[in-house]
Amino acid sequence: GAGGSGIVIVRYKIGSVETQKATGGAISFYGDKTIHTFTSSGDFNNTTGSPLSVEYVIVAGGGAGGNAGAGGGGAGGYKTGPGTVSPGPNSVVIGAGGAARNGGFFGGGTPGSAPPASDRSGSDSTFNSVTSLKGGGGGTGSNNGPSEGGTGGSGGGGAYYPTPGPAGSGGGSGNTGNPGGTGKWQPSASHSGGGGGGAGSAGLNAGSPANGVAGNGGSGIQLPSTFRNPASASPPTSWPGSGDQITGGLGTPGPGGQFYVAGGGGGANHDDPSNLSGGEGGYGGGGRGAFTNSSSPPQTRVAQSGVVNTGSGGGGSSPGVSERQAGSGGSGIVLIAYPT
Repeated sequence: GAGGSGIVIVRYKIGSVETQKATGGAISFYGDKTIHTFTSSGDFNNTTGSPLSVEYVIVAGGGAGGNAGAGGGGAGGYKTGPGTVSPGPNSVVIGAGGAARNGGFFGGGTPGSAPPASDRSGSDSTFNSVTSLKGGGGGTGSNNGPSEGGTGGSGGGGAYYPTPGPAGSGGGSGNTGNPGGTGKWQPSASHSGGGGGGAGSAGLNAGSPANGVAGNGGSGIQLPSTFRNPASASPPTSWPGSGDQITGGLGTPGPGGQFYVAGGGGGANHDDPSNLSGGEGGYGGGGRGAFTNSSSPPQTRVAQSGVVNTGSGGGGSSPGVSERQAGSGGSGIVLIAYPT
C-alpha cells in the first residue's frame, strides 16, 4: 500500500479572557467593561493587589412624600465620576428610602404620627469615601405651624396646609439635585402640593398651569452609557402617563430611552372635582401623589412609593381616609465599572 501523506499543525495564542478584578455586588459584562451593581450594602474587594481605576455612580435613598396635604419627596443625591480604589475591601453603603407614615388629617392626628423631616429624608449612599447626599422629604401639613420641604440631594415639594409651605432646596456638595415645587392653598377651593425635585429637573409648583393642579415630580437623570447594559433593563409593566412612575428599576424609561434614576415624587391634590389626579412622579421611578375630590361619586387615588434602587421620591398624601398614607422613598444604588 501507498504511504500516507504528512501533516503540519501550528498552534498560537489568539486571545485570552481576563477574570474579574474585584468581588462584590452583582457582576455583569458590557462594552468591554466589568460592572458591579450593588442594590444592598456590601464590600467592593479589589483583588488585583494594585490601585484600580473605576467609573462609578452613587444614588442615595429618595425622600418620602409628605403627610396629609403635602408635597412629593425629593430624589436622592446623584454622583458619578472616575476614581481609584485601593486593594482590599472597600465599603459600599446603600441608602434607604425615607419613611412614610399615615399623618392623620392635615398632619394633626395622633401626636407623633407625622415623622420628622429627618425620618422622611432618604439615607446617604457611600463608596470609597464618596458620599451622595440623601433626598429631601415632602412638606408635611400641620395645624401647628408652616410646612417645609426637606433638603438633600433634591428638595421635597411644599405642602398646602395651613398656608402654602416653601419647598426644599437641593443639589449641595457636588451632588446633582434640584429644588422642589411650592404648594398652593385656596380657601374654600381645591388645594395642591408641590412636586419633589429630581436629579434632572426641579419639581413643579402646584397650581401650574391651573389652580387645583398638583405639582409633578422633577425628572430623573439617565445613567452614563457605560452602565446601560440592555441585559440589566427589565421592561416596564405599565406606563399610564408621560411623566408617571414606571415599574422596572433600571429599565425605567425617559425621554432619551431607558436607565433613568432619581425622579421626584408627585404632590397631592385635594377637593378639586375637575382635576382627577395628583401630581405624577418624575421619570426615573418617582411615585405619583394621592388625590381626593368632591365629584359625584367621589374619586380617590393613593400615593405611590418611589421604585426601589432608583433613589426616587415618594408621592405626597391627601387628607382622605385611605389616602393619608404617603409614598416612601426608593432605596439607592451603587454601580462600579472598570475595563474587563
